[in-house]
Amino acid sequence: MAEVRVQRSTLDTRDPDEAHDYLRATYVDHAVQLSGSTDRFRFRHHVAGDDQFFVARYEHSMNCRVDTESFGYLLVGQMLSGRLRLSDGRSETSPTDGELFVLDPSVPMQIQWDAFRTGLVRLDLAVVNRVASEIVGAPLPGGVRFGVAKVRSLERARHWQGLVRHLTHDFLANDAAYNSPLIHAQTMRLIAATVLDIFPNTTAAADPARAGRADAGVVHRAVAYIDEHAGEPIGVTEIAAAVRVGTRTLQDAFRRHLDTTPMAYLRRTRLQRAHEQLHAAAPGEETVAAIAGRWGFAHPGRFAVLYRETYGRSPSATLES
Repeated sequence: MAEVRVQRSTLDTRDPDEAHDYLRATYVDHAVQLSGSTDRFRFRHHVAGDDQFFVARYEHSMNCRVDTESFGYLLVGQMLSGRLRLSDGRSETSPTDGELFVLDPSVPMQIQWDAFRTGLVRLDLAVVNRVASEIVGAPLPGGVRFGVAKVRSLERARHWQGLVRHLTHDFLANDAAYNSPLIHAQTMRLIAATVLDIFPNTTAAADPARAGRADAGVVHRAVAYIDEHAGEPIGVTEIAAAVRVGTRTLQDAFRRHLDTTPMAYLRRTRLQRAHEQLHAAAPGEETVAAIAGRWGFAHPGRFAVLYRETYGRSPSATLES
């Protein structure tokens, strides 16, 4: 992954045309109908992220209806205030203050709001489909579908809010983490897995793929692939594809032959590489945080705990030695 800088932008305008030109460029093309006086119109939008992923806060003061094209990416929101109605032509929902909602990325939407404030997270649909296929054990024909849905429970809503705080304060605010290919890929997978858990979607109705019987040779090839590519943003999907088996077959084979999972083995391999780099680093040339981030460990404190449990000393002690 090439270096990606967090892009931050803010628009604060009293011009409805400027606001909707901006929304078309940022989200999706749409036809708009506004009602009410424009004298007190106010639109505010702040976004941080990149072309595939962002976190945004959005405020639009007028009564508005937009008919959109399909988004082509996943958009998750939380109502902060105002009124909102979402429809995909088959179903509709009206989330209230504090509720979460998701827009089905594959169909046009009709969205109506009044004095609307929300927080939004955009995620690349390819990441969601990849994680969904890992859950089911096979690709979902046509990709995962969400419909127009609200969050399953209050507990799951709180979990999402905690994740958004992490994204805002720990991920987007940390250039080293954001630009680490491993941490970036893990974070995108975490968002996708959370969305699939908290919102109704078609993974629940899909028939799980049966695990095939793989011999030890498959595991040996998978281990070799992990050892060679541990510094790249790989996951179960990439490992399984490399050894030409399904994800469930791969996971079952690792459990039977190594009593672990592919991702646990990958994490252990990355910890070992970090250990080797801590040993090899010249004093003053590297930091524990930099080496940990390079190998996908976003939190130096958690890395230190895991490192001490594995090697019996702190990573800083290894670096200093």
